[in-house]
Amino acid sequence: MGNKVVPRRLRPCLMTRTFLLQKGEHEMKMLKKGFACILAVLLTFAWMPVSVFAQEDAQQGEQSLLDEIKERGVLVVGTSPDFPPNEFIDSTKSGQDQYVGSDIELAKYIAQRMGVELRIEASSFDTVLANLSTGQIDLAITGLAYTPARAQSMEMSIGYNLESDSESAGQGVLIRSEDAEKYKTFDDLAGVKIAAQSGSIQEQYVKDQLPDTQLQSISSIDDGVALLKNGSVDAVATSEPTGIQYQENNKEVMMMEEEFDISAEYAGNRIGAPLGEKELIEEVNAILEDVNEQGLYEQWYEEAIELNNNMTSITATDFLGTIIQIIQAFWPQLLQGLLITLGLAAITVLCGTLVGALFALIKLSKNKVVQALCTAYVELIRGTPLLLQLWLFITVFSTISGGQMPMLVSVIIALIINSSAYVAEIIRSGIQSVDKGQREAAKSLGMSNRNTMTKIILPQAVKNILPALGNEFVMMVKETSLASTFFIGELMTVNTVIKSATYKSIEPLVIVGLIYFIVTFTLSKGVKFMERRLSVSD
Repeated sequence: MGNKVVPRRLRPCLMTRTFLLQKGEHEMKMLKKGFACILAVLLTFAWMPVSVFAQEDAQQGEQSLLDEIKERGVLVVGTSPDFPPNEFIDSTKSGQDQYVGSDIELAKYIAQRMGVELRIEASSFDTVLANLSTGQIDLAITGLAYTPARAQSMEMSIGYNLESDSESAGQGVLIRSEDAEKYKTFDDLAGVKIAAQSGSIQEQYVKDQLPDTQLQSISSIDDGVALLKNGSVDAVATSEPTGIQYQENNKEVMMMEEEFDISAEYAGNRIGAPLGEKELIEEVNAILEDVNEQGLYEQWYEEAIELNNNMTSITATDFLGTIIQIIQAFWPQLLQGLLITLGLAAITVLCGTLVGALFALIKLSKNKVVQALCTAYVELIRGTPLLLQLWLFITVFSTISGGQMPMLVSVIIALIINSSAYVAEIIRSGIQSVDKGQREAAKSLGMSNRNTMTKIILPQAVKNILPALGNEFVMMVKETSLASTFFIGELMTVNTVIKSATYKSIEPLVIVGLIYFIVTFTLSKGVKFMERRLSVSD
């Protein structure tokens, strides 16, 4: 077939269309180059602090941790404040002052003797041990007992609180009061389910001295008592003073008379330091010798018991009355936890939307390399659990910053990274949901790719994705609960504080659960209302 002749009156339109197409292709090439440049700049700036801190670490490689602590003027101590009277939270105080107990007083004394300030990093018990191994904290002071496995993974101090007749030296088992006649000796526990805190000395005692029981590892004693009260386990291994505190505040539980046999090897609590830091542990041992000689820890321990007993107590015996008393006593903490939860969710979704929009646009580009990198990022983040990401990013950020980055900032960044991957897919699908014919119509009218995207595509895409972004916000409100592992003050952290202060396990969970439900239900209704309004506008 021969070439068709274009009528003279259509030649200007054809030339204009050709010009616009060429212009659009040129702008697309420039856009690709721009994205490549942005990515290169981001990678450069991301690598610069890593390299700088790596150089600093290399320069400080010969410097001991003790010298580093004295040089920076701050001693970072990790503790799990859910083990009264050793370490717990005073709900009437805030900041560093809220952490109280005999171990906290010991940490203050060590920092004073070193001539530095003290900074407490609160987290769950197993997190404290993990943070010590990764160098995020300098010392672990959290009712730590000696075990051969721990001695191989960290430097352990000499024992403190060694008096054999001391109440704090005992280790025993907590049972339900109704089972007092059923479980009188350890022999009666054969075959029962017994809970013990993961990584604790009580867990080791259960393994060694109660081999016929079924061991259930738990993250905190509070969780164990909750399982004990609802019948999921039959006993909880704990220290004698902690068990007595639960017994005095809960008529449903009591301590068995028989106690674990504590060998001299396991006697006393210990302080943990990173493996290889001999100078630091020698300095700590010298201070502990003075503490033991003067009997200071026993004094701090008695004061901690008195302080814990004088804190808010719940006198109600019925379930509803207990909930009402807890709300009346702890409403400021609950309100603050709610505000922190909502703030975390809002910051995460807002910043995650901005970062996710960038990745969504890059994924829509035709540059295969950049598109593959963005796809790998999105799939990797979406394919791994949020809790794993929190652990990973917090460890990386702490390593890069030399332990100087606040835990809250690390948690926020990790949440933003997680949210951005999901938002990127929401925005990408929103853009692709707009009819391709509109893009072609805009090009035929001579509109540039930029104007087409900002004035035609994005307004319709935003309208389509707003409900999905609302649902992402609702999901993020609930997912912030995972950050309670690092005690950053949101609702689940407040739940831990209330449990430690009141020795009640079920009631605080019910209160916090109701708050989550009210917030998410209200937000869900708001999202549905927005969807209806948008459908009406269509």
